[in-house]
Amino acid sequence: MAEMIERAILLSFDELRILLYSMGVRTLEGIYMPEKQFSEMEVIQALRHLSGNGFILAENKQFSIREDLLCMLEIMGHPAGTLVCSSKDDSTREYFCYMVPDRAVVSQRYWKKKDTLKLTMLTEEEFKVWRAQTDDHNRDRSSYDGETV
Repeated sequence: MAEMIERAILLSFDELRILLYSMGVRTLEGIYMPEKQFSEMEVIQALRHLSGNGFILAENKQFSIREDLLCMLEIMGHPAGTLVCSSKDDSTREYFCYMVPDRAVVSQRYWKKKDTLKLTMLTEEEFKVWRAQTDDHNRDRSSYDGETV
């Protein structure tokens, strides 16, 4: 079996909301984030943090999102299907998966930091390996009929 190297991005709920909102995404399946009205300072701080970590490139009053993160956000905002999985080792740990035909984004609460998600993008093959290592308890909520489900 091939070794899978994890490529994950940690985003706070606020950072995720701000980025998705900038892309025109207003709702996101699988993640409950209470509605919030951001102050100008909160947006500036989030953008400064994202810029400092290399997730966005900010110039003047515009910014561009790093390509890998942009791809994750597009999959999350417009998935072909979704799936909820639970860990075999810890039934309280749940993953929400967003899928398109050749990739999947796996999201989970990051327990080391409050209100933070860990996002991992996997190829179709990597997702099959990852899913074989988890127990989905037949909780597939997807209407997606592609290869990865």
